[in-house]
Amino acid sequence: MSLRVCVLKGGSSAEREISLRSGEVIEEALQKLGYSTFSIDPEKPERMSLLLKNKVDVVFIALHGPGGEDGTVQGVLEIFDVPYTGSGVLASALAMDKKSARRIWKAEGLKQPVYQIVKRNSLSNIKLEIPPPLIVKPGRSGSTLGVNLVREERELEDALKEAFKYDGDYVILEEYIEGKELTVGIIDDPEPIALPVIEIVPEGVIYDYKTKYTEGKCKYKIPAALPQAEYKKVQEIALRAYKSLGCRDFGRVDMIWREEEVYLLEVNTIPGMTRTSLLPRAAKAKGIEFHHLVDKIVKQALRRKQN
Repeated sequence: MSLRVCVLKGGSSAEREISLRSGEVIEEALQKLGYSTFSIDPEKPERMSLLLKNKVDVVFIALHGPGGEDGTVQGVLEIFDVPYTGSGVLASALAMDKKSARRIWKAEGLKQPVYQIVKRNSLSNIKLEIPPPLIVKPGRSGSTLGVNLVREERELEDALKEAFKYDGDYVILEEYIEGKELTVGIIDDPEPIALPVIEIVPEGVIYDYKTKYTEGKCKYKIPAALPQAEYKKVQEIALRAYKSLGCRDFGRVDMIWREEEVYLLEVNTIPGMTRTSLLPRAAKAKGIEFHHLVDKIVKQALRRKQN
């Protein structure tokens, strides 16, 4: 009898459409592998009750953003003792909350851009600690939603308003570092391994939402053109960042490389999983086809269930 996998896709975050796309191709891959599948779109929380009515061996979480990638749905599944893919409750929450992740990286001695936290209740009396140009980004969001480059102080107000649309609590102001934008996919097999480094070359100055999801707006170099020693260092730092948050199964680490220095930006615990997303691209560069990548992730979750 084939194993039964439920794919969670959609949800109610601003990243819903990307999640639906990820979930669709994941389900196709699972069916190709011989798994029995069904999907749930938890846009309405009561739909999660379907999990209890259907016998399931493992849940593949393909949700992005708040509610799906921040430990919330992971906590629900833990309560009902349902095995699931990806990082656990704490690691998911830490990675989603950029402020918490950065505190851990600082304690680990990992370099990151200079940053400043701006809370909504302090908007009326902000004292800029970082001179422009700087990056403004929501404290808890993904897919580069609400991310803007501020070149002059007069642009700050609009950028903050945009960022607060995606996080009502706090926003991060971050020094703008001009360098190579890199991303490193990581999969557990069964121990974490770093996939080939990808250099992201956006058409514009920054890799924002429009650039990320509009065909032809961005180019990717796989593997990234770095000196061998630097290439290895980038992979090692990605693994340290991933492990320091307690991540598991799979993820993606974003960073900037400039003059032999690596600056951490964020860890994505549920990165995009369409066939052209960055993690599947990196896996393919290592000879891992998409359906095999999906299979590895499911098998990690099943291994935990057996233990």
